[in-house]
Amino acid sequence: MKPSRSLFAGLALVVGVGLGAPSVLEAQEEVVEYRQSLMQAFRMHMGGVGAAMGDAAPMGHAVHHARAFNGMAQALANAFPTGSEGGRAVAAIWSDRDGFMDRVTAIQTATADLVEAAESGNAEAVSAAMQAVRGTCGACHQTYRDPASQ
Repeated sequence: MKPSRSLFAGLALVVGVGLGAPSVLEAQEEVVEYRQSLMQAFRMHMGGVGAAMGDAAPMGHAVHHARAFNGMAQALANAFPTGSEGGRAVAAIWSDRDGFMDRVTAIQTATADLVEAAESGNAEAVSAAMQAVRGTCGACHQTYRDPASQ
């Protein structure tokens, strides 16, 4: 009996898909790397606002950093999809999704307030808004992030 064309076509499809598609583990690692890049960017933009608060950069630069920070905070909600465990993220992110999303909303609100303060040009308002941002970051990390390795 001669094998059918559909058998060869099906086999070619399975082999081709297997070779071309990233594995689940690779996809998960890419999500973790993306999350880590978001967190690194948060640190950089917090530093940028801080530099603008001192004499290292013009105060107007605080607006650009605050806007970028707020934009990335909007991306946080989708940066922790189910099945993307890894990095320093703890399981509570997925098991206590409502609590985690409350923390995400808090950072989104705090960074929106930072934008408003930076746009005002009032250094005291920017300083207070930065304290609020740090507080929301710390509260989230306390519950939903593993401590750094020693």
